Amino acid sequence: MKLSANQIDQFGRDGYLIVEDFVSSERVQALTQRIEDIAAGRTDFPEACIEYEPGATGKERNLNSLRKINSCSIHDPLFFEHARTPAFLDAMEGLLGPDLKQYGDQLFMKPPGGMEKTYHQDSAYFNIAPMNIITIWVALDDVTLDNGCLWVVAGSHKEGLVDHSEKWMVGGRQDKRVPDNAIDRNREKPIVMQVGSCSFHHSLLLHRSGPNNTSEHRRGLATHYMSSQARWTAAPEDKPDYPLLRGREFPACV
Repeated sequence: MKLSANQIDQFGRDGYLIVEDFVSSERVQALTQRIEDIAAGRTDFPEACIEYEPGATGKERNLNSLRKINSCSIHDPLFFEHARTPAFLDAMEGLLGPDLKQYGDQLFMKPPGGMEKTYHQDSAYFNIAPMNIITIWVALDDVTLDNGCLWVVAGSHKEGLVDHSEKWMVGGRQDKRVPDNAIDRNREKPIVMQVGSCSFHHSLLLHRSGPNNTSEHRRGLATHYMSSQARWTAAPEDKPDYPLLRGREFPACV
């Protein structure tokens, strides 16, 4: 699926875009089944890539306590196949050009009672320049105001990287957040979607998610794409091997 000129213009203006009914019900079912297999230990997936809600230990570590699964496509071919979906790459060409690599992916579980994620920009965590990574976030459940949808500050991707100076604790792990007084709440928009729909968002877009106040999951699979002409900005010896998905390699780049 190639994005229309209006969709490309909207993304450039707002830093995000919602596309309804983008993923088939068969794909959603396959992905959710794989998630259940990972949670139950029925597939070989590294424990180090699985995060749990704060306080979950021992027998409490199950589908309802999973918070996040990281590096999905590195460790499971189904997620890598998902990242290479031709419709995704066609859409990314309209936003990033013909030479595409995958930066990574994450599965956000948001179980019943799952905690919030405070305001941040993805580029604050990504060692890539220019700061122009685009995420396709696929809804594996209906996404509502009550179950922890994303909230975004429309147009904030055009204002550069902001200060992530406040400490934010996820259980015993220290993370970071943008101070509340740096957020213009008048520009805040919710992203609500039905299962199988997706949102695109820019890595400099300010966004957060609320807590899940329902008895159902709010699962979303986020796959991150970048131009293969991007540059790694951290120590050279730490640079991962990013898979080329379409187009050309550029040896001096990522």
